[in-house]
Amino acid sequence: MPLLDLKQFSSELAVRRNKAAMLLTTDLREQHACAAQLATAIGAPHLDVLDAFQADASLSDRLAAFSPDDFLALVAARTAQPLVVVSGVEFLLAAWLCQGETKQVKRDFCFKLEHWENKPAFILVAQHDPVFIGYKPHRHSGFSVMELSEVKSFT
Repeated sequence: MPLLDLKQFSSELAVRRNKAAMLLTTDLREQHACAAQLATAIGAPHLDVLDAFQADASLSDRLAAFSPDDFLALVAARTAQPLVVVSGVEFLLAAWLCQGETKQVKRDFCFKLEHWENKPAFILVAQHDPVFIGYKPHRHSGFSVMELSEVKSFT
């Protein structure tokens, strides 16, 4: 199977009905740099959610009650661009996992991403997870969960 061209994919993502995708990395320490490089390569802003929480006390104060819907609202509120690369979501996932059964919480999050039809379109760069990679779309067959090893180099 040929490697996916993320530059072409991202331009298509911005005009699709479903406007979210996941790119999974194996090295959590390199995730921020990978997302920043991808953002530069496709000409999109980079939103690191962890950085946003660290910089904004009002966000940090809401962490215990911050939901996947709040995450999507945050992404929508932080940029007027048609496309954004998002990273640093693992601490939110950890908080959400404390509130439910692990696999179901992850599947529910994927479901929310699959059904994202608002602006901006975004690629969420996240830590590799077997539940994420195994997610089967319910509505949008084009919803993409990709491994970094499946894409062309964008650096």
